Amino acid sequence: MTIYKILKYPHVLLRKPCTPVSMFTNDLNTFANNMIATMEAFDGIGLAANQVGILKRMIAIDTRKYFLIEELKDWHGTITYQVQGQTIDQPFPTILINPEIVEKEDPVNFPFDGCLSFPGVERGETHRFKNIVLKAQTIHQEPIVITCSGISSICLQHELDHLEGVLFIDRLNEKLEDVEVAAEIEDFSNSPEERRRLKKLKLTDARKTKWNFL
Repeated sequence: MTIYKILKYPHVLLRKPCTPVSMFTNDLNTFANNMIATMEAFDGIGLAANQVGILKRMIAIDTRKYFLIEELKDWHGTITYQVQGQTIDQPFPTILINPEIVEKEDPVNFPFDGCLSFPGVERGETHRFKNIVLKAQTIHQEPIVITCSGISSICLQHELDHLEGVLFIDRLNEKLEDVEVAAEIEDFSNSPEERRRLKKLKLTDARKTKWNFL
């Protein structure tokens, strides 16, 4: 698998809305698998395509590790998948193509929101919805419906925000100054430990590949 470089705030592409995927090619499948590998390499639970520079409406999620965190036990929630109308086991990690939230209810303040595009920036409290219903397509162009609550709901809302060019700092109940955010990211990214880790990952720029689904 290929591990991609994740764009850091304030990169301009993080503010660009993504366009729908219309071509389901072998390249799309390759890119999707690399998105999952990238999310896992950076120890994330979600990743949007524009975080690696590809402005298409697709995300990767895998919230399983958060179900093991005692501090988040009140946020574990539930998640149900239906593919072509049939309920299936949780297919983590999951790629969702052209996702859209069709129902949301129960506003909540989630205290642990953070983002891979903001390395070194402390997690904060954001305004979200506890319960959502989301429709999307699988990598094989099958219709999928996800009904979820808790951390999976929060993660999906976070990633769908990315597809609209909206970032988690826009949702924070306690606003951060841009200068402060940029300084924290720079300090973390330039630390010897982080530089060694990124070098070991041998990152690739996803934008340098001529994808046939764009």
